[in-house]
Amino acid sequence: MPTPLVKLENINFYYNRGLPSEVHALKNINLEIERGGYAAFFGPSGCGKTTLTYLIGGIETENADEGHILINNRDLRGLSKKELAVYRQIGVGIIFQQFNLLPSLSVLDNVALPMAFLGITVERRRKEAMKLLDRFNMTKYAERFPSELSGGQQQRVSIARALANNPPLIIADEPLGNLDSENANKALEFLKELNEKDGRTIIMVTHESWSLRDAKTIFYLKDGEMIKKEESAKKEAVQKTLSEHLYHNLFPEVTPERLMARSLSYMLMRGFSGKEIKRFELFLSKRLSGEIDTPTFIDFLDSPFKDGGVGLWKQRANKIALTVEDLVEKRKEIEDLYKELEKDPETPLAEEVAKIRSWLLEDYRGVLSDIQIVRFDEAVEDRFRNIISPENFIQVLELSRSSFGVGLASGTVRTASERLEAMLTGKHYQVFH
Repeated sequence: MPTPLVKLENINFYYNRGLPSEVHALKNINLEIERGGYAAFFGPSGCGKTTLTYLIGGIETENADEGHILINNRDLRGLSKKELAVYRQIGVGIIFQQFNLLPSLSVLDNVALPMAFLGITVERRRKEAMKLLDRFNMTKYAERFPSELSGGQQQRVSIARALANNPPLIIADEPLGNLDSENANKALEFLKELNEKDGRTIIMVTHESWSLRDAKTIFYLKDGEMIKKEESAKKEAVQKTLSEHLYHNLFPEVTPERLMARSLSYMLMRGFSGKEIKRFELFLSKRLSGEIDTPTFIDFLDSPFKDGGVGLWKQRANKIALTVEDLVEKRKEIEDLYKELEKDPETPLAEEVAKIRSWLLEDYRGVLSDIQIVRFDEAVEDRFRNIISPENFIQVLELSRSSFGVGLASGTVRTASERLEAMLTGKHYQVFH
């Protein structure tokens, strides 16, 4: 059996031992992480996650009271200060929640800094740092300072810096804490790529369950103790079984048309009674499935409720019918685009996303700045590819521009989100699940 890259044996760790303020931070921790693994330390604040990573990262080894910290079968507790320094420089790369970039250095020099401790020449380390920036699409920001970057951009620089000396082990300590949902998902994608394509061992510290999606092994911690270990294969099997049960047994009648009808009904009939919305949903579902044509659909909307219709005014019935036809047309375009993505997931979407943006904001009377357009389009594409959830999409649109969101009013966000979801409803399940 191959030697694990990380192995902790009977670790106990105290802060302020022997003092009235003593804290038993880690209690009898035993764990193994295989080479090329992706592990997560999961639990609430104060459970010992960060302390654990500091031990593995060679930062807190002197204060470890009991046990062994084995990295590639070498006990960090037995290393000299010089050997520990070398380990921290080439054996492990750490990504911090606060990014920890030096404000007085340019982006390029921040990434190159770890190489300086190994005596690498300025020319070579800047060249290697530029290669790393290129990998994360950050070369155009090379001469900027950290204060001139968004949170997501700073995190990319932080990840690039962690890779500077090509360490086999990457520790990400709450790497998503200071990011909006869009950039948090991008950070997770970077970590996944480092694990799957580079073969690096990843340890992520997190208290957010949604961020565990790519972890192969999850260690659950509480009050300094490891209370459970979970392997992803078991987790995925359970999730798949539950998902199939819910979808096929509880909702056997659900089709993309019914899902779209349900979503549109609440959007187009806001303010109406539950019975009126349900009847509208029935007729809309028939229209979307092609059972009735547009004139018949309008007649149903216009007919009095007591006669089996919805009871809308003729003018409103016509307006709603036009909106539905527009959505149907857009949905056909989306289906064609998804077919292209199925053939080539890397299909560029810039032109299509710009068209979708224009449609989502056709009633918007304001003017978006260039940076707002970029952020809006990124959110649309990430939602389209199912990288972010509907809730994440709304958050990005509502976040202020200073917080690297789009900064739209809640009414505009609601309309745009509802339109987008009506157009996408049912597609993510078919294509990506």
